[in-house]
Amino acid sequence: MKTGLIDEFQTAEGPAQGYFMEKGSKFMAYLYPVTNEPEAHAFIQALKKSHPKARHFCSALRLGPGAEIERSNDDGEPGGSAGKPILGQLVRNQLTNVLVVVVRYFGGTKLGIPGLIEAYKISAAEAVSNATIIKRSIYTVFGINMNYEVFPLFKNHIIRSGLPVFDEIFNDQKAIISFGIKRSGSNQALIGILKEFSQRDFDSLEDYVKYLDMAMIPETEEKVL
Repeated sequence: MKTGLIDEFQTAEGPAQGYFMEKGSKFMAYLYPVTNEPEAHAFIQALKKSHPKARHFCSALRLGPGAEIERSNDDGEPGGSAGKPILGQLVRNQLTNVLVVVVRYFGGTKLGIPGLIEAYKISAAEAVSNATIIKRSIYTVFGINMNYEVFPLFKNHIIRSGLPVFDEIFNDQKAIISFGIKRSGSNQALIGILKEFSQRDFDSLEDYVKYLDMAMIPETEEKVL
């Protein structure tokens, strides 16, 4: 589990599957990108409906940019023989906001705890290997209210700086632009962007926006891209 303020994390772009068979037992692994525990629970329930004759639905879940939440479930298998090996594959590949469920059809021969650990690990690893892994960035959203004359120049500056523009609002007298800066050190980064735009040096953020005839809008949210 990571600590501190995280700017980006790795997750899966979409669902993926893995498969392993040992002594007649089938281990079918299903990987899903998720953002919360109820969503993960819904996927597990859907798999139970799709596989009514399966014996076990063992799972592991990691949530949050720093994997603040970790869950594993052996679902009737011997303790530590299923959920932990599945979770280990998520940890090893530094994935979060991901659920993996391994559906087991019992083949009539017991595998023993070492055999179970290996089977659940291999099937989960195959699902991870088949997934498209992507990085997502976390941005603090800033809004600035400005005159129309300044707006196109400032927008172009934001885009050239490689920052995402989330929204543009126009009223009778002013334009509002909402854009994102990666959340660690976002205030200092914002000051740097305004320095570059104005090509002047100031002592405070308030002086920057006063010079540029802008009004800062309080930070209200974070967004993930």
